[in-house]
Amino acid sequence: MIRLLFACLALGSTGLVAEEVKPATVISAAEAAQQVGQEVTVKGRVEGQRTSKSGHTYINFGGKYPNHVFSCFLSAKNFSEPVPSFAGKEIEVTGVITMYESKPQMEINSLSQIRVLEESPTETPTPKPSEPAS
Repeated sequence: MIRLLFACLALGSTGLVAEEVKPATVISAAEAAQQVGQEVTVKGRVEGQRTSKSGHTYINFGGKYPNHVFSCFLSAKNFSEPVPSFAGKEIEVTGVITMYESKPQMEINSLSQIRVLEESPTETPTPKPSEPAS
């Protein structure tokens, strides 16, 4: 009985090797074309964002469409709610780089793939003139 227990433990433990999780490499939007097929994190400021009539959302880095250097595609089928605006914000997006119409892109299937690093710069409120002393 003890031998059977030992044999079961020995056989069962051979397949339980923990897989090392490596963090994705962080690159700029300009470097995305060199990482096609790789899972990476792209860091940059969103220069344009639009949602098409079909509900797909496009987020552009390194220029506004069609002069962008990298984009993210968010399919309407994956988002039941409207995608929040990231325009002007510094963000990181993580996923696999592919090419679309000769430009690198990443398909975003979940908002968990997007991390906001910095909100868009806010304007300094204009001070109100002080009221005259009475």
